[in-house]
Amino acid sequence: MAIIYKATQPSLNRNVVIKKLKDPNREIIARFKKEALVSASFAQENVLAIYDFLYEGRSYYLVMEYVEGEDLRTIIDYAAPLPAFVAALIIQDVARGLEHTHRKNIIHRDIKPSNVLIANQGDVKLIDFGVAKDEKPSKLTVTGMIVGTPSYMSPEQANGDPLGKQTDIYSLGVLLYEMVTGTKPFPGDTNTEILMKIIKGKYPSPRRFNHELPHGLVKIIRKAMHRDIGKRYQNASELIRDLSRFIPWQKQMHRKEIISQFLFRFKRETRSQTSTQFNPPVAFETHSKTFFSFVVLLAMLTVFGSYQMWRFLINERFGRIDVTTNLTNSRLLINQNSRGIIKHKSLSISNLTPGQYVISVLGAAGEGIYETNVSLSPAQRISVNAVVPDPESRSKLTITSNPSGAMVFDYDRYLGKTPMDSVYLQHGMHQLRLLHDNARSYQKDLQLERSQSYNLHFNLEAHK
Repeated sequence: MAIIYKATQPSLNRNVVIKKLKDPNREIIARFKKEALVSASFAQENVLAIYDFLYEGRSYYLVMEYVEGEDLRTIIDYAAPLPAFVAALIIQDVARGLEHTHRKNIIHRDIKPSNVLIANQGDVKLIDFGVAKDEKPSKLTVTGMIVGTPSYMSPEQANGDPLGKQTDIYSLGVLLYEMVTGTKPFPGDTNTEILMKIIKGKYPSPRRFNHELPHGLVKIIRKAMHRDIGKRYQNASELIRDLSRFIPWQKQMHRKEIISQFLFRFKRETRSQTSTQFNPPVAFETHSKTFFSFVVLLAMLTVFGSYQMWRFLINERFGRIDVTTNLTNSRLLINQNSRGIIKHKSLSISNLTPGQYVISVLGAAGEGIYETNVSLSPAQRISVNAVVPDPESRSKLTITSNPSGAMVFDYDRYLGKTPMDSVYLQHGMHQLRLLHDNARSYQKDLQLERSQSYNLHFNLEAHK
């Protein structure tokens, strides 16, 4: 519908984006004008700014803010599943943008990854209000007309029903689901198939694709994507409130730095797949002693420079985490990646880049788990005293099933596949769910007593 240019505005010496309408008809022109008018009324950091609207040489132009960074579609395609807290921070900022637009009674109606931009500085921007509408009747759409991108539509949007703010909330839930799983909740080969699945409202738990996903974030996704509008978040403020409760305050205080660092690593480690090759100038294409001496000198300078840079990074940039624990032969995980066995109750991990880390210590003989979050600054050394809970306070479970190979969940926390021996859970109320490709799902509520052992066997009913 439009051609996009990057341009420079000389009077203010800044980069801008110019959107030129292509092959317009009356309805497209009306939508383009409405996008300009709607977007120009926004003044919020998480909504892309509109600078000007022009009609020149029988063409329509929209001048917008330029964002140096990546769109969320590219990030998901290359790096999903995203870390849970990074995804939550991004969605929280998008929700803040929606909170602002909803207060002006504007519904976006096309929340999707390509309409979210992540700036290098960590800013999150919601863009493209081309199909947005206010909550008053509009001549541009009629009841029963479906507008939006199928995979991210709400059930009421898929039905062609009248829409409210909750439809944007639902799309945000779908977006968060895809960010933390790498897959869409309603896949399909055709738009019709996708829309039918959305209307039915049944989708796999995100924990099926990401076993490490925190239970609190799963609850947020479920509520945002509830088929029943009345049980969904009623506005963006409610969603922001629950995300704020889920995200530790330390991460919220440094949200832009965390998002910026994630984007930097994404570009460096994921997108930087090309390599450069040194081609000497024509004047040096010779086997002379002069050229040989130049190559040797260049190599020596490179080695020396690399050594000095390494020393600088070790002393001024990288940090270190020292972990001590009350157990021997426990396993250390950093951001869910194994970093070795703590054989003598202590272990040090050095050369860590500054950022947020989740430190986990797992007992090797059925003991509990210790977990904490730390924020590491350049050249900082942090000590973590990991006191793992006493196994005597927990219940021991043996879980088998017929057929075997069923996935076992405690609420939404993945425990493993049957048969399972020596599963330790805290005493109290639990809800076990068993999922198997060749059998119907099974659910059982359990009240576990302190320091008791349980032998559980489940006969699963085959699909009819």
